Amino acid sequence: MITVEEIKATVEKNRDEAVGFFQACLQTPSVTGGEAAMGKVMADFLDRQGFKPRVYEKEQGRPNVVAEWIGSKPGKRFVWNGHMDVFPPVAGDPGLYGPWSGKIVDGYIYGRGAVDMKGGVCAAVMATTLLKRMGFDPAGSVLMTWVSDEENTGNAGTKYLVQEGLIQGDFGLDPEPTDGRVLTRHCGGLNVTVTYRSETGHTSLPHPSVDALEKTVNAAQALIELGHRVSRIDPETGIWSKLSVTMMGSGNTVNMYPSEGHVVIDRRLVPGEKLEDAHKEIKQVLDDLKAAHSEADYSYEYEVMGEYPPLLVDDDEPIVRMLLDAYREVTGGETDTFSRPGASDASDIVEGAGVPMPNFAIADAYGECTFPNEKQPIADYLSNIEIYMTLLVKALS
Repeated sequence: MITVEEIKATVEKNRDEAVGFFQACLQTPSVTGGEAAMGKVMADFLDRQGFKPRVYEKEQGRPNVVAEWIGSKPGKRFVWNGHMDVFPPVAGDPGLYGPWSGKIVDGYIYGRGAVDMKGGVCAAVMATTLLKRMGFDPAGSVLMTWVSDEENTGNAGTKYLVQEGLIQGDFGLDPEPTDGRVLTRHCGGLNVTVTYRSETGHTSLPHPSVDALEKTVNAAQALIELGHRVSRIDPETGIWSKLSVTMMGSGNTVNMYPSEGHVVIDRRLVPGEKLEDAHKEIKQVLDDLKAAHSEADYSYEYEVMGEYPPLLVDDDEPIVRMLLDAYREVTGGETDTFSRPGASDASDIVEGAGVPMPNFAIADAYGECTFPNEKQPIADYLSNIEIYMTLLVKALS
């Protein structure tokens, strides 16, 4: 059995390569919708390591890179899943060194995705690579799935791979930033656009019925009231169940009745709440509004922009226990499981493929990932590699 001491020595010996790979990824722009260059960097690296990557695209130019390392003995399949896309740079503020610098200053590496989540993805790739070089022979296999589109609900990424049967396994890990704790529960949610239409006309004359803007405003008010009714904090997880109206739009000139209006809804769910029930409650409000205004046509179009189930992984799952043990053995300290708002592709994998998949990485998600100077300590990145290597040895020996 490979020891933690041997793992730490290997990571230190290959430190420059590990950091260089992280830099190369940070220097490759990959804002959601533009992941092609990052996919090539990832596929080329995996190919050089002998992993024979395959690229799958639901949408042209938006790669999902899949590779499997198969051992010589039968056993379980461990699944890595992480996203290559990142938030766009902050408008008007490029940060100290620019969003794609990969610059290292005072022990930190800077760049968009340093935390969310190229740091975790690169650590997982390096962990798998270094174990392979050390001669580790997994009992089973390691499946790597590095995807596009996570920040836009994953329809062209993880959801697509799950639907195609390309993500299957016994357990796995999503290396999203969790501040060094094991995330086993997070919120789910859905995003919907509701559109109303009407006749147009010049505002010097009365509208023949009800214009689209008035319908949209009435719908928004009814949905805001629904949000007040459903908003609650789940005492077990500390996660909010809530509905928010986040956008409205209508009209294109000052003196014409608008012919179209839309309202956008963000609905967050706690573990135990169902996506189908959330859709039903929204549609019920819209249908009640339609019935209450029978003198006008309150028909609406209902477009689901994206949805994702809540994450729920049992704290007693073997993958959770092994991860807690790996953290202890590498760091000498203790960590725990927790829940939070936000979401990850792991919930689609748990729900769609039945693979228990918590989130874990030593990185400060909410303190870094949306800010101009997103950065990660190099020491945390290297610790993640060590913990991931230790986890794989525990899972597949």
